[in-house]
Amino acid sequence: MQTVYGDIRGLGGELVVLSPELATHSQTLAMQNKLTFPIVRDEGCATADAYGIAFTFADELKALYGTLGLDLPKRNGEASWRMPMPARFVIDRQGIVRYAAVDPDYTQRPEAEETVAALKLVA
Repeated sequence: MQTVYGDIRGLGGELVVLSPELATHSQTLAMQNKLTFPIVRDEGCATADAYGIAFTFADELKALYGTLGLDLPKRNGEASWRMPMPARFVIDRQGIVRYAAVDPDYTQRPEAEETVAALKLVA
């Protein structure tokens, strides 16, 4: 999305990433990937819950994460084991969702240009 951030801003839009992670982890990700758009903490997946895209990890996934050394409760600063499904929304100035791409498979994401095209229809 960094590659099209200028296009989004040029259309009068804003790109905001919501993440349940603590700010220190999001800041590290932003620095490593040279991201210039804001990453905002969605504590406890409250916003993801409002959009119906939050889920709780099954016990077997919790165990798998543990064997991989991934401590989700530590990264998120709370023990709920909740995460949002990967999603993109284009929301107009009246707060109406005009485009949504949500997929529980984190490897399936729309191309950045698809999001810009959806924004062009709203701008």
